[in-house]
Amino acid sequence: MTGLKAFVGAACAMAGLAAGLGEASAQSVVNKIKQRGYLSCGASQGVPGLSRPDEKGYYRGFDSDICRTFAAAILGDKDKIRYVPLNAGQRFPALQTGEIDVLSRTSTITYSRDTVVRFVWINLYDTDGLLVRKADKITDPKQLDGKTVCLQGGGSLTEKAIEETEEENKITMRKVYFDSTIQAREAFFGGRCDSYVTDGTAAAGQRASVAKNPDDYDIIRVGHAAEPNGVAVARGDDQLFDVVRWTINALLWAELHGITAGNVDEKLKLGNSEVKRVLGQEPGFGKPLGLDDKWVYTVIKQMGNYAEIWDNNLGKNSPLKVERGMNALWKDGGLNYPFPWD
Repeated sequence: MTGLKAFVGAACAMAGLAAGLGEASAQSVVNKIKQRGYLSCGASQGVPGLSRPDEKGYYRGFDSDICRTFAAAILGDKDKIRYVPLNAGQRFPALQTGEIDVLSRTSTITYSRDTVVRFVWINLYDTDGLLVRKADKITDPKQLDGKTVCLQGGGSLTEKAIEETEEENKITMRKVYFDSTIQAREAFFGGRCDSYVTDGTAAAGQRASVAKNPDDYDIIRVGHAAEPNGVAVARGDDQLFDVVRWTINALLWAELHGITAGNVDEKLKLGNSEVKRVLGQEPGFGKPLGLDDKWVYTVIKQMGNYAEIWDNNLGKNSPLKVERGMNALWKDGGLNYPFPWD
């Protein structure tokens, strides 16, 4: 049984449990977060640049910071948050059972997944990448015939990328499965496999932050999917869905209007009517979401806009130096754009 089939089976089994949770309980998640005093976020088990605890246990990375924006919006404090490390097979059941409130962990939006949980927004467009050693002189997927590949099992779409590569190039790779991406990564760097497949951004992070000498490795693109990674919540929770959607929207809107953590106070005073409204000068602006009127101001003040979060974790201010590409705003040739605030 493939990892995807295993996930679908587990998802079907969990659907009855999710339905049994009841509409009333699902609708009160934002209130539960407020009463509890922290937001629970599903995280990876350690992907540099995306979601990884540092030596003090403080989660750092793009996905981790995106989740902090929701804590800032709901609770007014980005650090009123707790991360739950999850592997690929655990992440969606954790949402369904209420173990976590939000999932922000390199999860590609697919038909089978979105009919079990509810994806809110594409926050990261990615591709699949295969890490190989330069010493092996592997520059073309056809050279992977008979080679071993380390990968995470349990529902990861990277397995599909390998299958596509095998079919297209008429080759067969020997797959070595692990319960987590950390185990697969360590096995590759330890010499157990000839290659290691993961999301392209994650591959760049592993090479930059984990490899003893990053220059010893190359990344080969595999598969044909431009994977839309998204943030997800449990189905049936309209309020939390709205909070997550419009918080991410606020990050992109702020970037579009040049509003940063450093100048948001000035923009609040001197911006145009829309800027002043969204940043909290219109009474009742936050009421439809059950938030205070200055929730967008709080998010940007504490976390910055989308570009700042990207640059600090994946881009120019990080070891990874990943180009925005598809993740740029539409005006800059990317796929991201904010919805209107009308």
